[in-house]
Amino acid sequence: MSIQTLIESMETLLDLHQQLLAMTVKKTEVLQKNDIETLSNMLREEQKVLTAIQVAEQKREKASLLITNHPGEATVSEILKELNDTDQEKLSELQIALIQVLGELQEANALNQQLLQYSLQFVNMNLDLLAPEQELPNYTKEQGPANPYSDHKRSMFDSQA
Repeated sequence: MSIQTLIESMETLLDLHQQLLAMTVKKTEVLQKNDIETLSNMLREEQKVLTAIQVAEQKREKASLLITNHPGEATVSEILKELNDTDQEKLSELQIALIQVLGELQEANALNQQLLQYSLQFVNMNLDLLAPEQELPNYTKEQGPANPYSDHKRSMFDSQA
């Protein structure tokens, strides 16, 4: 029972991560078009998928705990040692597919992060153009020839005497 639960939770995790990857790729297009409203809607949908991933991950952790009887979190490699050949093969395939999807997801997220960074730099540059820095007032101390007596920090009248 717990082996089947583990395989089902891994399949669910793989499906949810594939959905998240598709959303991330679509988010790249939305960022390039600078469509803020669509991006906001996508972020809400993405949050729902992330919540479902957390639930599936908790289910996977419980199933792996039942299989290995380890109090700590068991790795898939440890679990594979305790399964028969058909379950080992299925779980190994799911592990490889999940690792591949996670790698693609990391790459897509890195691209989106760069796009957001460039967009932020562009906005900051435009703000700087619209509100330039104030010029220094005219009554500041001029940088003229050095006065040999200006290094003294005392006035002509010595008040300490």
